[in-house]
Amino acid sequence: MSRPSAARIVVGVDRSYAGLEALRTAVRLAHREGALLHAVRAWTFVPLWRPGTMPWLWQDEFARSARIYVREAFDAAFGGVPRDVSVRVVAEQGYAGQVLVDHASRPTDLLVVGSPRRGRFGTGGGHVTRYCIARSSVPVIAVPAPAWARADAIRRFGRDLERFAR
Repeated sequence: MSRPSAARIVVGVDRSYAGLEALRTAVRLAHREGALLHAVRAWTFVPLWRPGTMPWLWQDEFARSARIYVREAFDAAFGGVPRDVSVRVVAEQGYAGQVLVDHASRPTDLLVVGSPRRGRFGTGGGHVTRYCIARSSVPVIAVPAPAWARADAIRRFGRDLERFAR
């Protein structure tokens, strides 16, 4: 039984190895299916002062930073946003799993997320991946990091790069 073509492919954007591989997979699927690719980055801000007092200017700045983050992920994965696929960059406030599940809500959508390595006790994926798989009403593809990125030394090197790049 074949699945009808997805109208949209929604991908959660993360610059981890698994996140970049998920982005590559989503672009390949969008190209193959002729679907629109929604590159989604969620952002949160928890103010230390009274809730509800965050100025709108800050919200705009966080959303702008999230859109820049998505473009940088495309740069890292492809050298820029691919021209042969229709891409819509989405930056929404909220927790990543909830934002992704809410955004991929049409019956023909397909959700693609990066899946970190398996844990010690056989539990697979990170908390966002598990949330999406458990609560999504559309098919979810959990993409692991490339095999070369799963080596312990490479993972430690990647974590160090992320820490010093901030």
